[in-house]
Amino acid sequence: MNDAVQQLARQADQPAASVDEAVEANPMPICFVVDSDANIRRMMFTELRGLQVQSDLFETAPEMLKYAEKVRPDLLYIDITTSMSNAVALIGVLAKAQLRCPIQIMTGLNPVLIEQIKRIGDRSGLRLLPVLHKPFRQSGIRKIMQTLNLRRDRASSQVTLEEIIRNRWLELWYQPKIDLKAHMMVGAEAFVRARHPELGVLAPDAFLSDATEEELIELTPRVIGRVIGDARNIAAAGVSINFSINIPVQALSKLSLFGIMWEEGGSNGPGLILEISEDEIIANLDTVRKAARELRSYGIAFAVDGFGVSYAELAREKELPFTELKIDRSYISNCDKDPLNAGLCETIVEFAHRFNVSAVAEGIETKGEFETLRDLGCDMAQGYFFARPMPKDKFAKMVLEHTKQKKPA
Repeated sequence: MNDAVQQLARQADQPAASVDEAVEANPMPICFVVDSDANIRRMMFTELRGLQVQSDLFETAPEMLKYAEKVRPDLLYIDITTSMSNAVALIGVLAKAQLRCPIQIMTGLNPVLIEQIKRIGDRSGLRLLPVLHKPFRQSGIRKIMQTLNLRRDRASSQVTLEEIIRNRWLELWYQPKIDLKAHMMVGAEAFVRARHPELGVLAPDAFLSDATEEELIELTPRVIGRVIGDARNIAAAGVSINFSINIPVQALSKLSLFGIMWEEGGSNGPGLILEISEDEIIANLDTVRKAARELRSYGIAFAVDGFGVSYAELAREKELPFTELKIDRSYISNCDKDPLNAGLCETIVEFAHRFNVSAVAEGIETKGEFETLRDLGCDMAQGYFFARPMPKDKFAKMVLEHTKQKKPA
C-alpha cells in the first residue's frame, strides 16, 4: 500500500482535528459515521470526501455522542448492530441525546427485525431514513446525499451523460462471476464508468442519476456494442465466458435489439445476458417474453436483477423467460449468521432450480456468506469477496492469467 493510501486510511479513522475547524472553518455538510468495521469507515470517508462532505468517524456510539455535544451533524450514519449490544437500547440513547438530524441506519439484520426497530425510533421522535442494508454500494450513499440535498460533488452538477458520450469518456469495467461448485470464473458483469480528464473516474450515478429515459436508451446500443467487442477479444484468446449488462426495460420496445446484434456481427455474435430489474420485469413481463423469444437464436438471454420481492407473482408462471435469478443483496447480507436471510436465500435457490434457472448471489462480501450460499446450492456469485469491478484491460489480463494457471504444464 503506497504512502498516499496509508495516509488516507489513517485520516479515515480520525475525527475532526478540532471543534473550531468543524464549525467555523469548514462550510461543508457534516456527517457522522458510526461503525465498528474500519473498512466501512474508510469507504464512507472516501465516498463522502468525494461529495465534498466532511465525515467524522467513530467506532462506537458513546464516543460519537460525546463529540455531538459540541458539533451537531447534518446526517448520522450508524450501524445499530455494532454500536451497542442491544439495538433497541441504542435507539433510546439516540432519542435521549435529542439528535435533530436525519439518521441513516446501516445494518445486516433481516428486514423484519429492522422494521420493528424503525417503528420504535419513529415513536421516539427520531428522523429515521429508510434502512441501508449491508452490503451496500457506494451509489447508495450518493443517492442519500442527493435526496437530502447535501451532496456537493462537482461531477454530479457539471457532467452529463450527453457530454460523456460526446467526448468519448465512457468506459466499461467488469466484475467476475464465479461458479460456486467448480470454483472458477464463468462470466462477468459490465458496469459503465466515465474517465473525466479533471475529475478522474466517475461512478454511474454521477452522470446517470439525472439522465432521461431517452438518453439511457441511446446509451444501451453503445454499451452492447462495446461488450460484444470485448467479449470477442476474450474469446479470441481461447477463453469462453458469458457477459452480462444492465439495460432499461424500455429498450426492449424502443430499440431493435435484433438489428443491433446483426450490425455487431450477424448470428455469430457472442452470447450476452441482459439484466433487467425485478420491478421493471414484473410490470413488463409480456414484453420481456417476446424479446426473449426473438433474441434466443442470437444467444441472448435475460436475467432478473435484485430478485426476491416478486417471488409469489412469478411462481404462477409455467416457465420463466430467464436464465438467471440474481438474489437481492439484502438477502445475501449476513446470511451466514441470520437464519431468516439464509432461509430466504434457500427458498429463492429452490425456486430457481424448479424452473431450471441458475441462482446467482449478488454482493457477496465475506467468506461466511460465500460458504453459506455454496452450501445452499446457489449456482453462481459475484461480489467484493471475489473481486471489485475493474477496467477492461486489467480484467482481460486477469482472465488470461487465470486460464494459464489452469492449463496443464
